[in-house]
Amino acid sequence: MTIKSERLGRTSLALLLSGRLDTVTAPQFERKIKQVGNDFAELIIDLLDLTYISSMGLRLLLQTQKALKQSGRRLVIKNLNESIREVFEMTGFIKLIVQEEKFLVIKKEEESALTLSLVGRMDDANVPALQEELAAFSEKHEPLEYSVLVVLDMGKLESISPTARKLLKTALEKTAWPKRKLVVQNASENIRRAFEAESMENYLD
Repeated sequence: MTIKSERLGRTSLALLLSGRLDTVTAPQFERKIKQVGNDFAELIIDLLDLTYISSMGLRLLLQTQKALKQSGRRLVIKNLNESIREVFEMTGFIKLIVQEEKFLVIKKEEESALTLSLVGRMDDANVPALQEELAAFSEKHEPLEYSVLVVLDMGKLESISPTARKLLKTALEKTAWPKRKLVVQNASENIRRAFEAESMENYLD
């Protein structure tokens, strides 16, 4: 396993994990957590390139989450790929993350498509993270001549605040380009009404 660290502003630190987080590599992860110190309010662990996580790896993430919470900081786990997401869901670990973080974006990217699954409760503080994902995808694909599909899967989105839906509308408009098709799937009646209130019903599948 390799672990890359990246400073994001004054308060956030990101750790990008690739390879396997299991019994063999667990000590490496523990050492890295100790090495990063305490000079951050938010630790982001990016799992996009993680190929496997064992029960030991899950326990380490949970221990890290509890330790950060006790010191008034928080853990954000982002970019779960499909295989890692399945492990999180089967073990119920994803519910622990949602309860703690209240909102989670799970990304699945393909050559000409992006699916962002939104989980939990969305407020105005969550929109910038979603906008970053959309902006990064648009920068990669905007010059292309063929159509690209972006799916916002809201099947597990419990609610969206009035402020968040206004910010979301702006984010969707700012990151759009002519060849992008964006659709919202699996939205509940409450979410659909929220979109209609902002005249965003054209995004609804």
